[in-house]
Amino acid sequence: MITDAFRLDGKVALITGASKGIGAGIATAFAEMGANIALVARSEEELQAVAVAVEALGVAALPLTCDITSDTDINMALEQLRSRFGRLDILINNAGGPGKGYGSLEDVDRARFDHTLNINLSSAYSLTHLALPLLKAADHATIVNISSALAWMVDKHFAAYGAAKAGMEQMTRILAYELAPDIRVNAVAPGAIETPSTAFITQNPALLESTTRWIPQGRIGQPQDIALAALYLASPASAFVSGKILEVDGGMAALPGSAIEGRLSQNTGR
Repeated sequence: MITDAFRLDGKVALITGASKGIGAGIATAFAEMGANIALVARSEEELQAVAVAVEALGVAALPLTCDITSDTDINMALEQLRSRFGRLDILINNAGGPGKGYGSLEDVDRARFDHTLNINLSSAYSLTHLALPLLKAADHATIVNISSALAWMVDKHFAAYGAAKAGMEQMTRILAYELAPDIRVNAVAPGAIETPSTAFITQNPALLESTTRWIPQGRIGQPQDIALAALYLASPASAFVSGKILEVDGGMAALPGSAIEGRLSQNTGR
């Protein structure tokens, strides 16, 4: 059946930023399709809650409390994954956020800029590098990077975050070429998605209206919208797709700064 191409039975997926929002949505979607899930985030309590939801779908969950900016932590997490599952088929680089780099050029210094690049881009590169032996050992592994519409959209105060996500998209293309044909690499670029970090939009009717005005679908997205896109790119359904950026944003046009500018959470777990 054609739907079998979306199954992930017996696969092992590692998902960063898995404790909430988009990461948690991807974890439960992949679990429903049969994958065992390694959940990576900093919050042990929130990870445990997602692990319970994953296991309720009949697969195994491995919660891994980890700072993805630390290679030591990453190596420890990968060793626990190797010990538990013995394989890695799917890597989802989801953790990120504006971090300390949100702000004007005048306010954001080199250290704050580097912080945002580190949590969004450098950490994804490092995890991919360190996980490469496991991915190479798999049968047609896949990597899905979670980017952002701000990789192409222009808005003030997002220089660091936009640069990090634009870098992630180019890294996606280059690694897809480098790792072909055995490992496919793609990215999803979400638009405005309802997560804890966008509560400042959803809880403000005026700001929500000014945001959705520029989205032809007339709403902001849900984590499931991104989870379904990630499922497509991680599954055999997209076997002939690599090096591509899938924009999931409701057809969003370039937003004026006033539509999305606001106080952003420093949460890096999406």
